[in-house]
Amino acid sequence: MLKAIPRQKSDYWNSYYASRAVLKLSAPSQFAAFVAQEAGDAHLIIEVGCGNGRDSLFFARHGFQVVAIDGSEAAISKCEESRQAQSLNGISFICASVGDDGFAEALVQARTGSEGPAMAYARFFLHAITDAEETAFFAAMGAALREGDHLAVEYRTLRDAVGKKTTAAHYRRYIEPSQVIINAARFGFVVEYAAEGFGFAKYLDDDAYVARTVFRKVGT
Repeated sequence: MLKAIPRQKSDYWNSYYASRAVLKLSAPSQFAAFVAQEAGDAHLIIEVGCGNGRDSLFFARHGFQVVAIDGSEAAISKCEESRQAQSLNGISFICASVGDDGFAEALVQARTGSEGPAMAYARFFLHAITDAEETAFFAAMGAALREGDHLAVEYRTLRDAVGKKTTAAHYRRYIEPSQVIINAARFGFVVEYAAEGFGFAKYLDDDAYVARTVFRKVGT
């Protein structure tokens, strides 16, 4: 696992997204396509770690109300350019970092701004943050989401530590799925669906061994 302090992580992602092209149209990740089918009657999708906006824009194109959050100012700027290029409404982008007060507030505001069930979504996000930030993520989600809402996550597991990586070296954790489930349970989440393996998130030569989990928020 590569070590990095938060400032280094922030610098890396700002530099990475500043160099990315504006998305005029892009296929979603496999996980986004899966979640769109599993969202049921959810009208709102809250994406955390939206990156270049590929999945958020996909959700918006398919009729969901979307609030997308990322800690990189460069990423949010590119996402807004992509939204304008695609002439999409019903989607907003917020710059906020997990663990900061602004992150928890953004989640609460996003959730209170919509009636009916919601689906929170985080792809390749948990393994890009620290253990403490993971706990802050679930704490904020537990406080913002309502009973019956769902949270879908996909992340690299311990078995992926030795696999080939296509993207440049940067901070990653390799996570034991049972620990994620335990951590989420502390904040009112139970598992509705769980799977792991190869083939879920293949990109070029990088066939990551990932875990997918869909949680449901229960009453406390």
